[in-house]
Amino acid sequence: MKKARYRLQPVLEVREQAKKDAAQRLSDARQALADAEAELARRAAAVDACRQRQAEADAKLRAALQAGSAAHALLAHRTFLADLKEEEGRLRDAVERQRAVIQRAEEAVEAALQGLIEASKEAQAIERHRENWRLARKADEERRENKDNDEFGASRYGRQP
Repeated sequence: MKKARYRLQPVLEVREQAKKDAAQRLSDARQALADAEAELARRAAAVDACRQRQAEADAKLRAALQAGSAAHALLAHRTFLADLKEEEGRLRDAVERQRAVIQRAEEAVEAALQGLIEASKEAQAIERHRENWRLARKADEERRENKDNDEFGASRYGRQP
């Protein structure tokens, strides 16, 4: 007997492909989140380095004041400190912007995860349907085979079905 073809196989294949695509989107979103977190760490390290440079410059300024440095040297130190504080402000702004990027990346991961869950549910629904179809086909074949065997036995031994 010819093997029956599952009519919804193309739908199942489309759902499986959608599930694979959703898994890839989730993977990409997680990678983007990891990259954004690494960038945040880099920017936070830059802020810390700037603060360290400020502390060093401040210590030099205090040492120069105690040594009785010239006014133009003190002015240069103050200007340098002001520049470092301005740079720190820019770096802090960059950190805050990166935190916003991370927030969006986390939302993208969550959306991709929900998409994967939905695609998996849709694929599982078709899989369950295919399994039920397969079991129904098997039961039909067994009934047919039993009927054929009963008819064969009845005809062989002269009984009426």
